[in-house]
Amino acid sequence: MSKYDVFELVAYLRKCPDTFFKPSDFFLEEGLNSIALVYDTYRLVSNDFLRNDFKIPSNLGTISDNHWRAIHISTWLLSNPDFMNNPVIEDKLYNFWFVELQQASAYVKFNEWTNDEERAEEMVRLLLYCCEIMPYGENQDEAADKLSSFSSVERHKVLKQSYEAHERIMKIKREMEEQKAREAANTYGRE
Repeated sequence: MSKYDVFELVAYLRKCPDTFFKPSDFFLEEGLNSIALVYDTYRLVSNDFLRNDFKIPSNLGTISDNHWRAIHISTWLLSNPDFMNNPVIEDKLYNFWFVELQQASAYVKFNEWTNDEERAEEMVRLLLYCCEIMPYGENQDEAADKLSSFSSVERHKVLKQSYEAHERIMKIKREMEEQKAREAANTYGRE
């Protein structure tokens, strides 16, 4: 099939070997060398195996273990032949790994990226979006709409707004009940 078929990429992602689920060596001595994994992925994507100066954040110690494991899993996804030897996306990986995936990882446990069909599709669509790649058979509006419908960050925003709206309604109801009780007490006191 053609390049960047979402369902094929989801199937590929869901076959991620258990090795990629290991913690980072920042957290466990026997963990994966996260920086080496990121650099190797940059090399695969750029097809420049001699280069050593790739963009990574300076504050590596502030990245959570869950986020590192999500990055590990995403490097498996990026080993798919569709992404290899594609230097155009190299500069976009930093934003994917250290901005967008970090936000999503705040709401998604690392193993859900492969165990849950919707989270797997979210990672695939997030990667394609960050790399400015249109999924096979979709136009820009369809791709944006589908990403939005799978987005853990968007879902959390909606839930938070719903909760806040519910809390406001409950506060107004309490205030109205208290006002009724005061009025009833005033009426009872006058009789």
